[in-house]
Amino acid sequence: MSAGSRFAVSARDLGKEYRLYPGPGARIAEWVTGRPRHRIFQALAGITFDQGRGEGLAIVGENGAGKSTLLKLLAGVTRPTAGTLEVQGRAAAILELGAGFHPDFTGRQNIRLNAALLGLDQHEIDAREGEIVEWSELGEFVDRPVREYSSGMAVRLGFSIATQVSADVLIVDEALSVGDGYFQKKSMDRMVAFVENGGTLLFCSHALYLIASFCERAIWLRGGRIEAIGRTLDVIDEYERFLAAKQRPAARREAPEPAPAPVVEAPETSGEAAGQPAKIVETKLLGGAEGAVFRPWSPMRLEVVFRVDDPARPVNLGVLIRGEDDVVVSALGNRMSGREPFTGSREYRVAIVVPHLPYQKGNFRIAVLLQDDHGLVIHDEREISGGFRMEAYHWDPGPIGVGHRVIDLAEPELPPG
Repeated sequence: MSAGSRFAVSARDLGKEYRLYPGPGARIAEWVTGRPRHRIFQALAGITFDQGRGEGLAIVGENGAGKSTLLKLLAGVTRPTAGTLEVQGRAAAILELGAGFHPDFTGRQNIRLNAALLGLDQHEIDAREGEIVEWSELGEFVDRPVREYSSGMAVRLGFSIATQVSADVLIVDEALSVGDGYFQKKSMDRMVAFVENGGTLLFCSHALYLIASFCERAIWLRGGRIEAIGRTLDVIDEYERFLAAKQRPAARREAPEPAPAPVVEAPETSGEAAGQPAKIVETKLLGGAEGAVFRPWSPMRLEVVFRVDDPARPVNLGVLIRGEDDVVVSALGNRMSGREPFTGSREYRVAIVVPHLPYQKGNFRIAVLLQDDHGLVIHDEREISGGFRMEAYHWDPGPIGVGHRVIDLAEPELPPG
């Protein structure tokens, strides 16, 4: 039994290089003279991993790290220049906008073309065409040329094809970011169901909260090589620490910001935007001794008013607190506190209470989010103007306070309290 037969995807020392020419005529000159006019760019090198069936694999990294190149290799769009790659079963991919579409063909013609390229026979194509058209919700535009489509329409068509052809492996790049909130929610639900039903998902995204929600494993690419691979939360932790360290020198060069003014965000009561499932109406930050200035271990209260378009729609309320280096230091909300999503009303007035702030010093930002029932799609997000500032009673080298005791081992230990 080969290694690939035990895994949905198996890669060994995978590499991809490109020839870069200084100008359009250099390629011809190289062919005529036989003298090299190019330089080699190593996009990927030494990529080795196995991905089990029925799991989600996230691929993270900075722009230019090789994420899209790896996905193209996995999708069969381009061939590796080194190493071996095995993908078991039928693989469907959603890569760049319009990839795989003929611009002069209609959406319906592209459905049949792409389905055939994915290995469906005529009977299977006929049986699934209606479902693909219905899920894409393109209406009469499905019989218009794809060159007339917006970016969102092209993604709808591509995602509908990829998820309706009974693929064993689904490969998704950042393309979903161009869709509206409704489509993103619909697509995320489809990907969650795909993995739950035994499909293998390879997902590239800069939205770390997304990949942490339904990908068991992750690969961090840096400079075309694997920097870390393993459990998603472990890889994300390493990646976030790398990004924070990279941002600190730039932050030090910037002038310090003035102390934030007391925060009472102006309410916005114009109602929900068209097609917006949930909308933040008002936020208030309370509890600071001097407006938005707090002392260590003091209480903080954040009040949020939000509305939903449908009382039956479950909505999660989340709050992210970021430090001066833009790293999230705390995540609050109903999911973190063990409460079910909000449902059954069109308007909610909610308070998030922090009995004792553990921060010692520094400026902090607060972002309020409304998310879907899975916590994957963000319906609305609002950052509270100015955030808040922590002022310590005395100098402390650390930003976070930790409750502790000091014990003299030469004396009898006293009971807690």
